Amino acid sequence: MLPKNFRNTYEESPDQLKDLQKKAPDEREFRQWKASRSTLIKQHELHLKFLSQGNLPVRNYTLPRPYPPSQYSIQDERCRTLQLDNLRVESRDPGSTIFLRTITAPYIYSATIVIAEDELGEVSRLTLCNLEDSVIDPITPEGSILAVKQPCWTRLVGGGYHVRVDHPSDLLLLKSDDAIVPDAWRIVQEIDSSKDDKDWKKEGDMFFLKKKFRKALECYNLGLNYLNTNPSSISLIDLYRKKCGVNIVLLRLDDAAKDLSKAIAVHAKSTPDLSHSPISDATIIDSWLHDNSTDDPLQISAKIPRPLRELAARIKFDLGVSQTTPTYNLPLISSYVGPLTLHVDAANYTCDTTVQSTSSHGRGLFAKRNFKAGELICAEKAFVMPGYFIQDRSSDCFLFNLGDETAAPRPGALLFRELVQKLRWNKSLRQEFFELDDGGYWEESGWKVEDEEEVPVDVFRIERIRRLNCFSVPTRSSDILHQPPNSNPEMRNGFWNHASYVNHSCLPNSVRTFIGDIHFLRATRDIAAGEEITHQYVSPAIDIADRQEQYMGTWNFECDCRLCKVDSSIDEGRRKERLRLFEELKASVLRLGERGTTITGIKKIARGMRELEALYLPAVGEKDVYEGLPRLALVHPSLFLVEAWRGVKNTEKMLEYAQKLLRNFGIITRVDAGKFKIDSNAGLVNVEAVRALRYLAEGFSVRGETALANQCLEVARLWYIVITGSEVGVEEFLKS
Repeated sequence: MLPKNFRNTYEESPDQLKDLQKKAPDEREFRQWKASRSTLIKQHELHLKFLSQGNLPVRNYTLPRPYPPSQYSIQDERCRTLQLDNLRVESRDPGSTIFLRTITAPYIYSATIVIAEDELGEVSRLTLCNLEDSVIDPITPEGSILAVKQPCWTRLVGGGYHVRVDHPSDLLLLKSDDAIVPDAWRIVQEIDSSKDDKDWKKEGDMFFLKKKFRKALECYNLGLNYLNTNPSSISLIDLYRKKCGVNIVLLRLDDAAKDLSKAIAVHAKSTPDLSHSPISDATIIDSWLHDNSTDDPLQISAKIPRPLRELAARIKFDLGVSQTTPTYNLPLISSYVGPLTLHVDAANYTCDTTVQSTSSHGRGLFAKRNFKAGELICAEKAFVMPGYFIQDRSSDCFLFNLGDETAAPRPGALLFRELVQKLRWNKSLRQEFFELDDGGYWEESGWKVEDEEEVPVDVFRIERIRRLNCFSVPTRSSDILHQPPNSNPEMRNGFWNHASYVNHSCLPNSVRTFIGDIHFLRATRDIAAGEEITHQYVSPAIDIADRQEQYMGTWNFECDCRLCKVDSSIDEGRRKERLRLFEELKASVLRLGERGTTITGIKKIARGMRELEALYLPAVGEKDVYEGLPRLALVHPSLFLVEAWRGVKNTEKMLEYAQKLLRNFGIITRVDAGKFKIDSNAGLVNVEAVRALRYLAEGFSVRGETALANQCLEVARLWYIVITGSEVGVEEFLKS
């Protein structure tokens, strides 16, 4: 049993950490502090016992004030080796290293915490953050030897100090026989010579089934070492294949590609017809796995066994492959996706768009060809999209960035951690990610990276890029149409590199949709070659001041679209009067809903809407500045009225307000010579616009104008695909 006065100090409050880091370092306080080995170990054992008993708080991942990772190698002669007594408080020397040995089992929850000693026997609590650690398969078991780059003392909330590591690249896990390990700790590892490759494979398989993936890799590597002197093609292929599978699970795709390349090369060398072919060269296979193409000029897939072929497909899709046509089997893709299956094997279609500089918003995505309304502009598989059970409370967590005092709930926190893991282990994927906007962080805090150098995996930069560029997504965009009003379900966070370049506009020319981890972007109106592609980051607030505040606060930009320019030109008093009338109408609608809708009540809302509409109309003789533009304050009143008149079976009024609803979205329609025509479209194609077309079709059908009804339904079907990404469910939606 734990003592009654036990308090978990390993799970620190973000608010307390924030307050703590605002205080200046106190060297006198540090000199007075000293925790003995026995005290640290005893406290650690109590925390391990607490961990085993459950009832833990929600995980809080924290990022302190930002600092760059060390760019020094521990083997660099300029790198100084320190002991715990040499470390400074809250001050890091990028050219320093300390060697530590863990003397306890790790506490693994929000961070990995161990008690470690230096070469002189001095001890410290060591806190390792942002690792893909697990209790089942710990990274730093007792007796691990670690090298920590740029170490320093960091204060703890409850008093005392610890050594904290935030960048995974600042931590090196060493083998006991590595040449750089301190002499007192160096031990030559004895390998069980009684085991052959089959024994090591069997042991590795056992660890894999227990989800001890790093242990499995160790066993497979020992099996491969045995085969260096006892070669067997069949065993080599099998062990490389096993290693490949484990590395895929660990998101180490570059390592998986190397393992599979060796397996395929061994297969080719041991096959008479292939022994002198290019695919007997592992480097050629590795290049093919990384070429981001569906092409297979050497017919590699056709020449290798099915297990290797399936692994090759897995790696290529996870690294990203591209196709040159916008052709997808959308119903099939949609059928694959559900709560348990988010990841779809589909190639990217991005070749008809390109990244260029814009006049005022940095870089953006531009059309390389003409696109018609409804046409697919690009499709992209997620770089990272974490999968988890939304109902599973045990996966709840938060990410707190104490440097800029921002916080992200579970979707953002899990995305951040998976981004760190994927970028840490896959050098081939870093450049494309780190070219994205980081808000100027690296320019201010980093250093120039030459073409041949590794791009540093800076966790603070990753979080900046995540926050500025990630998307909040449903499992399928079509699911949103079938959710109860105001249900506000949890959305996942995903990351798409190419799509991150699309800038915001309140008058977008595209809509983004999602089916699992595939992002689709479709044109809401005709787009000319060379035109910038835009979409709405969020639905724009009615008042210009409110929405610009949101854009600046979240993404640090002001929108300069035509609607924002027009809204900015309107007198502030007139804008405030619009908001006042809008809020009055909203309250009236709510009261009407409570009492029951009546024709008298509907007419009262219609009168209020006319008053609000007058505030958008020009004075006599003046130009209508809102011609062809959305009138945002009128959208919800017109939506209510079209559905209210429909509810009381007034077909003519339903038709009138359905057209008004479209007009208030900036979609100008008319009927001319028995044809339904769209004269102009500001780009605000959404579910309510599709409903407006459905109501028009319904009204025309009641009047016996079947041709007009069918024309409206034809446009509605196209717009349904635009807003959901697929035609699945369109007929049911149009009939509901």
